Amino acid sequence: MQEQTFKVTFKGKTVRGCEQSQAIANFAKLFKLPASKAEQMFDGKERTIKKSLSMEKAGQLRGVLKKAGIKVSLIKNESELPALGSGDWELNEPGTVILRPVTAPEVHIETSHMKVSLDESALENAEDKEPPEVDINHITIDDSEEPIIEESEVEVPEFNFEDVEVDEPGTVIVNAKKVEIPDIPVDALSLDDVGAQLVKKDKIEEPEIDISSISLNKD
Repeated sequence: MQEQTFKVTFKGKTVRGCEQSQAIANFAKLFKLPASKAEQMFDGKERTIKKSLSMEKAGQLRGVLKKAGIKVSLIKNESELPALGSGDWELNEPGTVILRPVTAPEVHIETSHMKVSLDESALENAEDKEPPEVDINHITIDDSEEPIIEESEVEVPEFNFEDVEVDEPGTVIVNAKKVEIPDIPVDALSLDDVGAQLVKKDKIEEPEIDISSISLNKD
C-alpha cells in the first residue's frame, strides 16, 4: 500500500507573538537565503516548501518552522496512480464492438415418435364418487330455553381479621440500624504547606533537528 504523503505550504504568516522581522531572519537562516529574498516570501502568496513528505517528516518540519515563528500548513496529497507505459494500452477504432451479446443456441426436440390420439373412448373417465353417509340418528336438538351450561354460584370466602393489628399512622415499621463511623488513625499523615508542588516535572530538552538538507522549492 502506497504511503500517504503531504505537502508543506506557506502563505507568509507568522506565529502569534513573533515579530515578522524576526520570522524573516529565521526563514533566511533556515533556508540559506538572502534577507531580501526571504522578505519576498512574506508577501501573502501561497508557496509550496515541500511537495511530498511523509506524515512524520512533514510534522517535524512544521515543528521546526513553528519554533522559528513561521506558520505553515500540511495538505494531504491525493493518491497517485502508478505511471503506465504507452505499450500497456491499445485503442480500437471508433465504433468497434468491444462486447458482443451472447445468443443461446437453439435446442431441437425430437417429436417424430410422439402421437396424439383423437379417440375419446380411449380416455379414462373419472368415476363419480358419492359423499359418505354419516349416521346422525343419535343426535338430538334441544328446543328448550334452558341454558346448555348451568352456572354455579361461587361463594366469597370469609376472612378473619380479629388477630390483625394496625399501627398508628407515621409508625416506623422497620427500624434502621445505626452504623458507627469507623475510627481511622490519621496520626501518621502529614500535610504540605499551601502552594507546595506535589509532583515535580522533569524538563525534556527539545531534540535538535538537522535541516541543512532542506531546500526551498521555488516552484
